Amino acid sequence: MLRAYLDTNVYVRGLLYPDTKSAMVLEEVARGTFTVIQSDYLYDEVIRWFKTNKGKDWAGRARLFMLTVPRGMTVTKPKWSLFLDKCKSYVSDTDDLPHICAYFSTDCDYFVTTNRALTQQKIKKLVKFRSPTEFMEEL
Repeated sequence: MLRAYLDTNVYVRGLLYPDTKSAMVLEEVARGTFTVIQSDYLYDEVIRWFKTNKGKDWAGRARLFMLTVPRGMTVTKPKWSLFLDKCKSYVSDTDDLPHICAYFSTDCDYFVTTNRALTQQKIKKLVKFRSPTEFMEEL
């Protein structure tokens, strides 16, 4: 089955704006159309974003969504951190590095993001980046 890592921005945009491609991706997640890979770092980042920017109710909704993914797999720091040394020279933003490491540690097929700065870094040669629109077309 297809495995995809969804960046923080996909969760934020998808949960906040129901008429976006990010929301469509999350609908497919809820249907169990593909295996979604999540990391402990991603989980914390999404929850922290919602708590800081939208309050605890939104943070709770995001938490519930992420915890109830039908075909979800969570990778934790002991596993994804093994890829830090290999990836750090390819990614300039240290906040993006754990996401890239989680992608590699779980043999993902796609990394879905709206972060154009990330998709233009050296790592682009090694990662199958897709925007939510591109991902939905390929799905």
